[in-house]
Amino acid sequence: MLLNYLKKFINPSHAEVGASPLLPYMNRTGLVASKRLLRLGTAYGGWVIPVDAGLNADSICYSAGAGEDISFDCALVEHFHCQVRVIDPTPRAIQHFNNLEKAVMSRQRFSVNNSNEDYYSITAEDFERLRFVPVGLADRDTELKFYLPKNPAHVSCSTVNLQKTDEYFTAQCFRLSSLMQQLGDTSIDLLKMDIEGAEYAVIQDIVASKLLPRLLLIEFDEAHSPLDGEANTRIKHHIEMLERAGMRCIAIEGSDACFIRAS
Repeated sequence: MLLNYLKKFINPSHAEVGASPLLPYMNRTGLVASKRLLRLGTAYGGWVIPVDAGLNADSICYSAGAGEDISFDCALVEHFHCQVRVIDPTPRAIQHFNNLEKAVMSRQRFSVNNSNEDYYSITAEDFERLRFVPVGLADRDTELKFYLPKNPAHVSCSTVNLQKTDEYFTAQCFRLSSLMQQLGDTSIDLLKMDIEGAEYAVIQDIVASKLLPRLLLIEFDEAHSPLDGEANTRIKHHIEMLERAGMRCIAIEGSDACFIRAS
């Protein structure tokens, strides 16, 4: 039987912050109580957003970094009926999305991240509100190398070579502004970035271009996979950059942070 996202993948009480490595860099006065938060997606691929996120059928969400778990993206559609652009050039991510689409359209069960327990429950009607965009999100329009992870069972690839590997593939990348223009979106309500160390460059670009969305979800990958001894400095610097630009962190979970635009 397919899992029901509204029962299993959405858990309002799941918002622990105590063990987060990001806590030292945050203004703790901005963090909200767990009862005001909603967690969408699986334990691995899920994210925390405010209960009163203000998302609806007219909302546009960009989700950069898909891998083989788009439970969060699907839950956004199922819960709020918004439109979600799934952005990832990784071949396995593209194949996962295509296989999921085939399964949904033929009403077959399909597992999340090759799990034996978690299955997508999105309907064919809701799936139409998902759009896969097979490119990378960056701070410039160019082709970049995406370095493969050390473990061949893992799917996440990194343009900054977080895991210091030799194998890579190249893919076209675009700035957020360029992607929005191509997709015909004049504004977006939510941007999620799980882009394996490339988040710093994108943060700088969207702050400079004043394209900060109302909700910004970021995984700071160096919190668990530092490139060097300056990782903490980089994390702190970019969180402060977002705060100066009017973004307030309301929740953290592990290396993930949820920001809301203050104005």
